[in-house]
Amino acid sequence: MIATTDIANIIAEGCSAFGLPIFQVGNVERGEITSERIVIVPKPQNEGKFWRKCFVEVNICVPDDDIGADLQRLNELEKSAYSHFKRYTVGNYDGTPYRYKKDSIGIEEDTQMKCHYVNVRVLFESLNTKE
Repeated sequence: MIATTDIANIIAEGCSAFGLPIFQVGNVERGEITSERIVIVPKPQNEGKFWRKCFVEVNICVPDDDIGADLQRLNELEKSAYSHFKRYTVGNYDGTPYRYKKDSIGIEEDTQMKCHYVNVRVLFESLNTKE
C-alpha cells in the first residue's frame, strides 16, 4: 500500500525538476512567502475496484511584490507545470504500481501569505491489488 505521505514524497521527487525548494503539508515555513517554493498537499485516498485514487495539490508559489503578482513568472511556471504533468508519470513504489497526471491547473492568490501560486491538481492512482 502507498500511504499519502509516500504519495507526497513521490510527487516531490517528480517536482525536483523545477529547481525550487519543496515543502510538504506539515513542514511548511510559516508567514509571508519571500521566495519561490513548491508546497505539496495530498488529500485522502479513495478505494476503487482496481485503483486507489488520491488528489494532490501541487502549489508553485511566487511572492507578490509592491505592485502585486509577477504575472510573467506565473505564466512561465504554469506552462512548465502543464507540460510536466500533462502525461501520466508511472512508477513502482514498494512493489505497488502507480501513475499520476494533471487533473486541473490554474493561478490562485493567498492574500495572507502575500503570494500568487500555480495550483496543479494531480490525480494519483495506485494499483489496488495487494493488501
